[in-house]
Amino acid sequence: MSDSTNTIKKSAKRFFSGTLLSRISGMLRDMSMAYVFGAEASVASFLLAFRLAHLMRRLFGEGAIQSAFVPEFEALRLTNEKKAHGFFCSLTLCISLIVLTSILFFGMVLGAILQWGNVSSANHEVIYLTILMLPSLLFICLYGLNASLLQCQHYFFVSSVAPVAFNVIWIITVMGLKNLSSQEAMPYLAIGVIFACFFQWIWTVPTTFRFIKKSGVSSIIKESSAHFQNLLQLIKPLTLGILGVAASQINNLVDSLFGRYAELEGPAILWYSIRLQQLPLALFGIAISGAILPPLARAVKSGNYERYYYFLSYGLLATLGFMLPITGMIFCMGDTGVNLIYGRGDFNDSAIHQTTMCLWAYGIGLVPSALILILAPAYYAKSNYKLPALISFLTMIVNLFLNSIFIFVFKWGIFSVAMATSLSAWVNLAILYSKINEQILNKKSLFFIFKIILATFIATFSVILVRNLMGNTWFIHNSSLNWPKNASSQFFNLIYQLITFILVWVTNIFFLRLSFNEIFLLKFSLNDRNKLINN
Repeated sequence: MSDSTNTIKKSAKRFFSGTLLSRISGMLRDMSMAYVFGAEASVASFLLAFRLAHLMRRLFGEGAIQSAFVPEFEALRLTNEKKAHGFFCSLTLCISLIVLTSILFFGMVLGAILQWGNVSSANHEVIYLTILMLPSLLFICLYGLNASLLQCQHYFFVSSVAPVAFNVIWIITVMGLKNLSSQEAMPYLAIGVIFACFFQWIWTVPTTFRFIKKSGVSSIIKESSAHFQNLLQLIKPLTLGILGVAASQINNLVDSLFGRYAELEGPAILWYSIRLQQLPLALFGIAISGAILPPLARAVKSGNYERYYYFLSYGLLATLGFMLPITGMIFCMGDTGVNLIYGRGDFNDSAIHQTTMCLWAYGIGLVPSALILILAPAYYAKSNYKLPALISFLTMIVNLFLNSIFIFVFKWGIFSVAMATSLSAWVNLAILYSKINEQILNKKSLFFIFKIILATFIATFSVILVRNLMGNTWFIHNSSLNWPKNASSQFFNLIYQLITFILVWVTNIFFLRLSFNEIFLLKFSLNDRNKLINN
């Protein structure tokens, strides 16, 4: 199948549909957590432990390994598909051994700290829960490798819908523990996470095995030594990729630690807020990013750089068309969404207020975070792993500096953690874009983007105005608001605000002489791209 924007759109749609189901189930998972356990300190400890246990997830299951695997796999497949599948099997075996060794090593180290270290009760809980969840790392890494292969084979739905199994097991476990206190329930939930990761991986195994079987499993095993030689070509890109992802993972861990320093419930508040910010990021940004990396890699391997920049322009403009209006929605109705999703059970008004403030701060970084997802694969497709890794380390330093200033000097609390993350994302984007050796966006395309921003700004302001007229004051004016807790009022508030935004936004799009085909790039060709950059 030859690559085109139509194939990218079809792949993104499959990715989107699977991701939509997984994100809906993920939202239900977070709602069940908020309802049963709220944002208590034990929940924050569990979420911090979850992040610690999966620290290597994006090193050997997603992120670095995927970015290094796809270009190499596509290069091998151009000459010999059987050899490419053998390469995948060898890589799976190597990663399994590395992850198992790491689980045993870190399990023993953390166990020794618990046994002989002098740790506080709160930190003891975090370390204990981390040890319990460590085995889940193996299954989540194997899932990430399978997902990479399936995406190269244009099987986006299977890999993107697999997290539904993970979320369903998590929800069942939470509901089964509802009669226990949060402190008593968290160890059992940690064990439930292991089963959740296992079933997420199992979901992808039959389809993955079907592709491997076509090349002959026995012959692949016989030629394993030759396949292992191909792994040597991954050492450099994987090392650089790991360094870049390690910086990102350190950033995430530091955010949780800063959040815990600000408040014991901080990691839980940050978790609930960033899950909402990541919803559009996963549905649109990751869908387009996941669909665009294999075509970018194939374009580079075949030496067709015009098509490479064509796909890159398409990805950037399509992402902006989705993310700009969603950013406006976050600011004018963020608290309403937080209240609808989390505002019941043990999730009180204070938690709603703090979660919304963090959501707004994360919202500032939605656009750069989405564009980074498009630009980074553009470098990986060219086998340029060094620059994204260096930029990730620079971003980590910026994030650490901003967190320190905001928390220790300005005393902004957990809100500052989200703000530092967003500002760091803008730094990352600025450097990544400036180093692209081609003019992707020029005056006409920037004017096109400006029109979308203007329409979004007017729609956002209109919703704030209507809310004040309806007596549903935009809460920045009154942080002591009591949000409605009955589902009908919560749903009504979100619906009328959403309808207001859409009506005003669509009206402005009409007056600004833009079409939906232009904004969401439903139709986009090489001529369209050339018009955008040459005028």
